[in-house]
Amino acid sequence: MDWSLWRPREETLATIKELLQDALIPDSEVQKDVQTKLKNLEIVDDFTYYLLYIVGQAHFSEEIRSLSGILLKNNIAAVYNKLPEDSIIKIRQLCLMLLRDPCRDVRTSISNVIYTLAKYNLNTWPELIPFLVKSFETPDEYSEVALTTLFSVCEEMMNLEKSEEEICTITKEVLPKFVDCLVDEKCDKKQSIIKLINQFLQDHYKVMTQSIDLTRYLRNVIQLADTDDLDMQKYICHTFVMYIEYREECLLPHLHDVIMYLLVKTQHEDLEVALGACEFWLAATKLANCKELLTPYIDKLVPVLLKNMKYSSFELIALKDTLRVEEQNDDPSKETFPFHMHDKRITRDDDTFSNEEGDFLGNCDDVDDFYVGWTLRKCSAASLDAIAVKFGEDILPLMIPFLNELLYHQDFLIKESAILALGAISEGCINGLKPHLPYLVQYLIHSMNDDHSMVRVITCWTLSRYVCWIINSQPSHSVYFIPVMTILLKHFMDENKRVQRAAISAFCVFQEEAQMQLIPYIDLILEGFQLGFQKFNYRSLYLLYDAINVLALSVGSELSKPEYIEKLMPPLIQKLNEYNNYSDDQFIAVLECLANIIPSLDAGFLPYSEVLYSQCMEIIMDTFMADANFQENLNGFDPPDKEPMHVALDVLYSMAVGLKSYFYKYVANSNLVCLLYTTMQDCSFLIRQSSIALYGELVLICYPYLSSSVDDYIKLIIKNLDECYEGVCKNAAWVIGKLTTVMGAEIRPYVPEILAAFINISRNPTVSRAMHQTVSVSLCTLCCVCPDIALTDADTVLKNCCLSLRSLKDSDEKDLAFRGLCQVVVRHPDFCQNNFMYFCDAVASWNSVKPDLKEMIKNILVSFKEQCGEMNWMQFYGQFPELLKLQLFNLYGV
Repeated sequence: MDWSLWRPREETLATIKELLQDALIPDSEVQKDVQTKLKNLEIVDDFTYYLLYIVGQAHFSEEIRSLSGILLKNNIAAVYNKLPEDSIIKIRQLCLMLLRDPCRDVRTSISNVIYTLAKYNLNTWPELIPFLVKSFETPDEYSEVALTTLFSVCEEMMNLEKSEEEICTITKEVLPKFVDCLVDEKCDKKQSIIKLINQFLQDHYKVMTQSIDLTRYLRNVIQLADTDDLDMQKYICHTFVMYIEYREECLLPHLHDVIMYLLVKTQHEDLEVALGACEFWLAATKLANCKELLTPYIDKLVPVLLKNMKYSSFELIALKDTLRVEEQNDDPSKETFPFHMHDKRITRDDDTFSNEEGDFLGNCDDVDDFYVGWTLRKCSAASLDAIAVKFGEDILPLMIPFLNELLYHQDFLIKESAILALGAISEGCINGLKPHLPYLVQYLIHSMNDDHSMVRVITCWTLSRYVCWIINSQPSHSVYFIPVMTILLKHFMDENKRVQRAAISAFCVFQEEAQMQLIPYIDLILEGFQLGFQKFNYRSLYLLYDAINVLALSVGSELSKPEYIEKLMPPLIQKLNEYNNYSDDQFIAVLECLANIIPSLDAGFLPYSEVLYSQCMEIIMDTFMADANFQENLNGFDPPDKEPMHVALDVLYSMAVGLKSYFYKYVANSNLVCLLYTTMQDCSFLIRQSSIALYGELVLICYPYLSSSVDDYIKLIIKNLDECYEGVCKNAAWVIGKLTTVMGAEIRPYVPEILAAFINISRNPTVSRAMHQTVSVSLCTLCCVCPDIALTDADTVLKNCCLSLRSLKDSDEKDLAFRGLCQVVVRHPDFCQNNFMYFCDAVASWNSVKPDLKEMIKNILVSFKEQCGEMNWMQFYGQFPELLKLQLFNLYGV
C-alpha cells in the first residue's frame, strides 16, 4: 500500500485507540483480551501506518502515543520485508522528526523504532548518522535521545555481519565525537562510551586505528581512572588490557602509572574489578619484552597473584556440594555436558593422541566448577604460569620463600592455593626446581591423603604437571613412578567424586607420558579400571573411558593379551547393554571408547565382534529409516540424530583395522558395502569422513569382493576430494592411494579427475601439512602405477611432494611413493634445473632403502651431477648442509 495515498479510516482508528487505552489498564483479564485483539489487528495490511499516525499526533495522550511507538517497533520487525520502499523512506523521515517530539516517552519509543529500522539496512539510510550526530552535538533536551539512538545503532553493528568498510564509515563519523565526550563534564554517558569503544577495539581493532585517535582516547580514559564507580573501573581496566594486547606504543609514556594502577585494582575487593585488572598481566606475558616490562614490578606482582589464587567465597558457595563426601549422592546425567571423550575421529595418517583442554587448569580444577566461569583465581594462576615461562628459574628466589610458608599454612585454602601455584610454575621453572623436586613430589604424594577434598583435587593436577620428571628422573620405578601411579589409582576410589575425577584426569596425563613403561603394570591398571566401573556414575565414567583410551594408545597391541581383554571388555559391554537409547550420551561414550581401543586388541576382540557388529549395523539402519521418514514428512517427524550412526561407523572402521581378514566374513554376510554407498554421500562431513575411511580399510582387506562395484564408489571418493572438508578430503586421498595400489593400471580412466583434484590441493598453501602429505603420497603412487601421466605446474607440485615425503617414516607406502616420484622427476628436467635440492633433501630422509629403489635414486643423482658439470656441481653441492651431504654419501655414495 502506497503511503502517499493512505488515509486513516475513522472506525479502525477508534478501535486501535480504544485497544491502546485498554492496554494501559493493569488487569490480567483485560490484558489477555488486549493480546487477542492485537493479534487480529496485526494481520491488517496498514496496521503499521495506523501506529505511526497515532504516535505522530499530538492530540492523543502521551501514554497512548508512547505505547503506539512500542507496538510500532515490534510491528516493523515483523513486517519490514513486506513494506514498499517508498513507505520505508516516509516512515524513516517521520521518525527523525518525532525524535524531537516534546514528549520524552515518545522520543524514547521512536528511538527504538529507528534502531529497528537501521539494523535492516543502514546503507540505504545515509542521512541517519549525520542527523543523529548533529542532534547529539546540539546542547538541548533532544541531544540525550540522539546519543542513546547512536549507541543502539553502534551496538547493533556488533551483532551484524558488516564489512570493515561499512563499520569504518560509521565509526569515523561517530566515535571521535564520543571520545571528546569523555572530557565533557556534562556528559553522563562516559561509562557507556568506554564500554562501547572498548567493544569496537576488541572486535574491529584495525578499523578503530583509522576511526579514532587512540592516543587521545587513552589519555581521556586515564583522566577518568580516579573513580569509585565499579563498572567504570572494569571498563578502564579493559581499555588498558587491549592496549597492551595490541602493543599500542602510545601506552608506553603512561606504562608505569597504568601498571601501578592495575596492581592496586588487582587487589580490589570487588572480584570483577580485580579480574579485569588481572587480565592485564596475562596479556603482558604475550609480549616478547614481557620480562623487561614486568621485572621492576615482579616483587609486588607475584604476592598479589598468589593471594588471589585462593578460592573466593563466591567460588566456595558455588562448589559447596562438592566439598563433602558424596558416596550416596546422585550424579545426574544432565550435568555431564562439560565433558567430552578424547574422541579420536577417524582420519587416516593421524596416529597421534591429542588432548584438547579448554584452558590452563585443564580437566582438574574445572571438573565441577564449569558454572563458575573464568575467575580471578584462574586468571591469577594462568598469569603466574605464563610469567614463569617468561622469567624461567629467575623467578624462583622470589617464589620459594612464599611456597615454603604457604605449603604448610594452617588454613587449608591457602595451602591449596600454594599447591596450585606450584603446579602453575612447573613448565617455566622446571630446571630450577629439579633439586627440590624429590622433596616436593613426596610432599604432593603425602598431600593426596589430606583431609580436605579441595587439597586432594589440586594435588592431582599439580602431580600431573610434573609427570615428565616423575617418570624419567629415576631408573628405578620404585622411587616415584610406582608411588605416584598407585596413589592416583587409589584415589579413583576416593569418596569425593571431584577427587575421583581429578585423579582420573591426572592418570590420563601419567599414561600419555609413560607410554610403553606402563606394560609391566597393565594388570594393576585394569584392576583400578574395574573398580571404577563398579563405583563410578556418569561424569567419572566419561573420564574413565578417556583413561582406557589413553592406555590403549600408550601400550598398543600389548593390551591384546587374553587376561587383559577379560578384565577390560566385560564391563564395557555391560555398560553398553545398560543403555537402550542410541542417542544417550553414555551409550555414545562407550561406543567411542570401543572405537578407540579395538585396534589395540587385534584378534582378541573376536569374541565380542559379532554382537557389536550387529548393533552398529542396526544403528545405521535405524538412522536411515528415521531419515527417510523425516524426508518424506518434514512436519510429521523430527530430523534424526546422526551422531550414533557416525560413532557406529567409527566402531566398524576400528573393527576392520583390528580384526583385518577376520572382518571379511561380516562384510560378505551383510549389506555394509551398500550402506556405505549412501553414507559416503551424506550431508554430514563427519559421516562421510568415517565412511570413506571404512571403505579404504575394506579395500585393504577384501578388494576382490569390492572390485565389481568399484566404479560407483571411486566416483564418490573423487567428489570428496574437496579441501574445504579436510578430514573427508584427506581420507578420500588416502583411499585413492590404496585403490591405485590394488587396481594398478585399471585406475587409468579416473586419472584425469584425480590428477586435477590432487594438483589443485597440492598448490593450495592454506591446507594442512597432513593433507599435503596424504595427497603427495597418493599422487606419487599414482605416478608409479601410471608413469606416463603428465603433470601441470610440475615444478610446484613436485617441490611440494618432496617436502611432504621427506617427513615420512620408512614404510612400503613411502617406498611406492618414491618410486613414482623418481619416475616423474626423470620426465621433468625443468624441475631438476630449478628445484633439485628438494629432491636431494627428500631422498636423504631414508634410514634403510631397498636396493632397487636405492639404485634408481642414485642414477638420478649421478645423472644430474654429470649434466651439471664438475664446477657447477661443486657450487650446487656446496650449498647443502653438512648433515645432508653426509646422508647422501652414506646412502648413495654421491
